[in-house]
Amino acid sequence: MPVKEAIRIARGQGLDLVEIAPGAQPPVCGIVNLGKYLYELKSKEKEMKKKQHTTQMREIRFSMNISENDYQVKLNKIKEFIGQKDRVRVGLRLRGRQILHKNLAMDIIKRVISDSKDIAVPEGPPKTFGEGRQTIQIMLLPK
Repeated sequence: MPVKEAIRIARGQGLDLVEIAPGAQPPVCGIVNLGKYLYELKSKEKEMKKKQHTTQMREIRFSMNISENDYQVKLNKIKEFIGQKDRVRVGLRLRGRQILHKNLAMDIIKRVISDSKDIAVPEGPPKTFGEGRQTIQIMLLPK
């Protein structure tokens, strides 16, 4: 239909001629109430934003002398965060003379990785940070 005729029909009904699909061949137009059409587009966009999940960074800190029960509680928290599709940074801080036993700290980090391997993957190898290499960290991502 010619554009001028479509505009005439739309004005006759008291509505607007709106281009709905400009990428189509030929472009698709509709006779609608423009205010109502824009409101529906905004509400659809809001609904889509509600349903989308933004990933967050969560952090769990361990210590060298952690009891088994505390370890399991923190591991369950890691699994909960991974289940929510969040990234988890696992950190282990070495204090005082604990710096001499980095191998024990790495064993704890490796245990966390192996216990959560069914739902998470490590981003890379464990890294050490801080003055005198006092903190060991690993990033766990959801599978």
